Amino acid sequence: MQAHKLVSLAHQSSKPLYRGKLVNFQDKDEIRKLFEEVYPSNVIAGDLYGYADMYTEDALWIAPGDVVRRGPTDIAEGFAAQIAKNEINPSLTAEEIEVIGDFGYIVGVSEAKIRSRDDSESTRVALFRAVWLMRKEQGTWKIARQIWNL
Repeated sequence: MQAHKLVSLAHQSSKPLYRGKLVNFQDKDEIRKLFEEVYPSNVIAGDLYGYADMYTEDALWIAPGDVVRRGPTDIAEGFAAQIAKNEINPSLTAEEIEVIGDFGYIVGVSEAKIRSRDDSESTRVALFRAVWLMRKEQGTWKIARQIWNL
């Protein structure tokens, strides 16, 4: 009888079952959009407010060669230091997204074209592996932990 109720619940919802759990594809799509569209747009535009707004109040920003940054204000300061020296044009691709209630994670890759503001003739390409832990706050997915390496 219990299995029948679960199947009935799944049919009433637009969310299919995965490993006995309801899957919300809208949440996964919102996380993917933040990763592949919103984040690169904020980086390219150098939008400090938009960049900071992507993070939870207790977020950690763990970038190679930088100190661990905590919270949106500190993270925006780290980002401002990066874009003061470089023009960054990232392209991110999500490889794996999982959602469990109001928590989720995304694993993906980034190919960033980086041009020094001092030497506009020289552009380098940096490949990163990214892991973000996500948290849904007041209906909006935000980055709680952002970790990437070269």
